[in-house]
Amino acid sequence: MNAQVIPVTRTVYIESKIHIIECADCSIDFGIGDDFMKRRRADHQSFYCPNGHSLSYKGPSDAEKRATRAERELEAARSLAQRESGRRQRAEADARTSDYRARAAKGQLTKTKKRIAAGVCPCCQRTFQNLSSHMAGQHPGYAGVEATS
Repeated sequence: MNAQVIPVTRTVYIESKIHIIECADCSIDFGIGDDFMKRRRADHQSFYCPNGHSLSYKGPSDAEKRATRAERELEAARSLAQRESGRRQRAEADARTSDYRARAAKGQLTKTKKRIAAGVCPCCQRTFQNLSSHMAGQHPGYAGVEATS
């Protein structure tokens, strides 16, 4: 049996992305594959130029930059939430203080009205019988309760 070999010429096209970089020591241009470059940027390990100089990517990778940006945004959101919480607490404290002051003023007003209805001058604290009679007769509900003479 005679086997005959027929030569076949084949052309294979391979598409690959290659990054051309320059060695920082000897300035030679050389190419590295896209996947290799991504791995070295991510792990910051050394690689070598054709002349043997050690190179590495020291700066943060894109993923590290995104993570750092996300951390900054998260910290800003936490800070904003903390500021808003502080503002809310101060507003609640101010509202309580205003409520206490309003109650105290109302109590003082009621006390003063009762004294006037009883015939006591609010300025000199003297009692006037005719003021007491006038308030009881003409303005019986002035102090909030019926004044008696």
